[in-house]
This record gives sequence, structure tokens and C-alpha cells, in this order.
Amino acid sequence: MATINDYLDCNGSRTFDEFAFNEADILCLNELGYFCFEELDKSIDFSKMVNLHEVLLPYVTGEKTFSHSFLVTEERIKLLQKVVASKRFANLNLSDYVNDVDAEYERQFSAMVFTLPEINHHQLVFRGTDDTMIGWKEDFKMTYVQEIPAHRAAVAYLERYLEEHSGKVTVSGHSKGGNLVLYAVSHVSDCVRQQIEKVYMLDAPGLQESGLKEPGYLAIRDRVCVIRPEESIVGVMLYNDIKPIVVKSQASGIMQHALTTWQFDEKTGQFILAEGQTDLSQNLEKTFKQWMNELSSQELKILFDTLFDTLMSSGIHSINDVTIDREFGAKLATSIASFYSIGTEKKLLLAKSAKLFLQAFVGHSRLGNLSRDKINLSLPDFNSLLSRLDKKK
Repeated sequence: MATINDYLDCNGSRTFDEFAFNEADILCLNELGYFCFEELDKSIDFSKMVNLHEVLLPYVTGEKTFSHSFLVTEERIKLLQKVVASKRFANLNLSDYVNDVDAEYERQFSAMVFTLPEINHHQLVFRGTDDTMIGWKEDFKMTYVQEIPAHRAAVAYLERYLEEHSGKVTVSGHSKGGNLVLYAVSHVSDCVRQQIEKVYMLDAPGLQESGLKEPGYLAIRDRVCVIRPEESIVGVMLYNDIKPIVVKSQASGIMQHALTTWQFDEKTGQFILAEGQTDLSQNLEKTFKQWMNELSSQELKILFDTLFDTLMSSGIHSINDVTIDREFGAKLATSIASFYSIGTEKKLLLAKSAKLFLQAFVGHSRLGNLSRDKINLSLPDFNSLLSRLDKKK
């Protein structure tokens, strides 16, 4: 089962004259967007154009090493090393790099432009959710508001780039990045939208249902390519009326969300297609929509504010904080105890939300004969967790 890394092993030594640029190359560049380049070399201004081969070669030779994190996975590190070392991407440039995480405005936004001058390819990549709780909280806002702060940043970024540069561009994004892509291309000015040649949404949530009727979306719709793994979970959230390309993955469940698990024919760069989305994926797609319809926007806001504010107030500010050690155990116990001690109304809302989601999923699955009335959920008593952890110290 070949992946994007196997594709580079097979074709990294071939120039674009020898083997034409294709969608596998699009996905290679998009995955590079998850690296925080300012952390790889603090002496370089990545908002200016730089050649990645020259800058990042020390990470291939071993002079410098990567620090693994939620974003910097082993497979992504391999991908970056293969791209940098390849003949195919020897002239790859990076520019217009932005990485903005603002706790006050609850905004997580990152974007950049990859350029291959020999084929005049310009690809704007919007990064998906990073490791910050602010980023994850902003993601869930998409369930109850039309526009999140990162949406506004994405529109401004794309509009500025298109106004300053002539010629055709490709825009891509994975996960939340794909949602930002779709929102941005739908809301830029008509006069610059014509420069957008192709849009790639890679296992990404769609828009609010009303967004599918807006003129800007309808004007760009035929240039949008939606790609998902067969057991897509993230990509079936919100609304999308474009028939997706469904690909096989070497992983299962939520792990299929990682683009580095998607299967390719390494010789041709073409996806290995699946027959369609799995039953689980289809049931979750229906469940998410029903769940959001049954909870009001205000209930969803309270629900996610309670969830993420409690985690952050307990000292968990990043996915990287979630390490299996005593310190994290104490933070988790504090968070759980905080959930138990919240007001009665919020407690009831948490139980109601979980019950509605489970009822909806049961109704759309093979468990449909299970009575909805038999599903009872309430918050368990976690008050003893803190004292237990203290005793183990």
C-alpha cells in the first residue's frame, strides 16, 4: 500500500519535464504547510521568498534535527526530508508565510505560498488546526456561527495575494484549512476570483448550509475538488454539495484523517479509489447535521465554551500538553472535577448534548432498533480523582 512518501521515493529524482506535475504533488506541498517554518530557522523571514532546499538541507544531512509534536509527525518529517532532498522539488520556494494565534480574539490562522518557478505553479496553502486549544475551540465555533475569526483572516490573505500577483493560482487546505479555503474563495472580490484555477479541500468540513447558496460559492463551485478517505469523520461535518473523490487509506477510523495514510499508485501519482464512504462515515455525516439542528446556536456556544474554557483554565493549552505523565493526570483530574462542579444548567446541557448525539447516531446506524428512550446520560462523580492522584504522588 503506497503512500505519498512512497510516491516521492519513486519519483523524487524525476523533473517535471520527465514526469508531469499532478495531484500527488499538490498534496505533497499541502502537507508541508503543517510545519512551523519560523521554528525550523529563526534567522529567516519566511514572509519573503526563500528556497526550501537551501534553507532546510541541514535537516536532511542530520546537522539539525526535528522536535516531534502534534503537527510534526514522523511521516511529515519523512515527507519534508524527501521533498528537500529531491531533484523534483529542488527549486521549490516558500513565501508570504503567516502564523497567527491570538488567544484574545480566539483566532488560529496560518497560510503560505509554495512556488515552482519552472512550471509557474503557485499554491496557496491554508494550514489546518494546530496544537493549540484556541485553534480547536475556534473549529467548533463553525457549528454555530457563519464566520469565525480565521475566516476573516483567510479572506484578507487571499484577497491581498491575488491583488498583488497576476496569473493563475491553486488554493488548497486540509481539515480546517480546507474549510478556510472554501470560505475564502467564496468571499473574495469577483475581479480577483478569476485568478483561482483550482481549489482542493482535503478531508475538510464544508460550510454552513446557507453558504452553499451564496453567489461567491456558486461562482467557484465547479473549480472545487473535494477529496476524502473512505472513513472520513472530519470531512463530513457541516454541509458540502460537491461529490467527493473517496480514496483508500492504510489506516482506520479517525487516523484516516492523516493525509500521509492515503493510498496512491506510486508510479502514476493517482489515488487508489474506494467504492465509497464507509457506513460509519455516512452515519456520522447524518448524525452531525441532526445534532446541530436539535441544539440551538446558543446551546452550542455554551457547550463548547464550557468544554474548552475548562480545559484551558486547568492548564491544558495545547494538544502537546496531553502527555501521559503525572502532571497531565493532575491537569485532567482538575478539568474533570471542574466539569462536575459547573452549574446545574450547564451540567444538564452537557448531558443533553451527549444524549442527542448518541440518539442521532443510533438512529442512523444498524443500532436503529435500540430505543432512544433507553439512552440515559449524566455526568459521573469524578470528585475522588484528585485525592487519588494526590495519594499516588
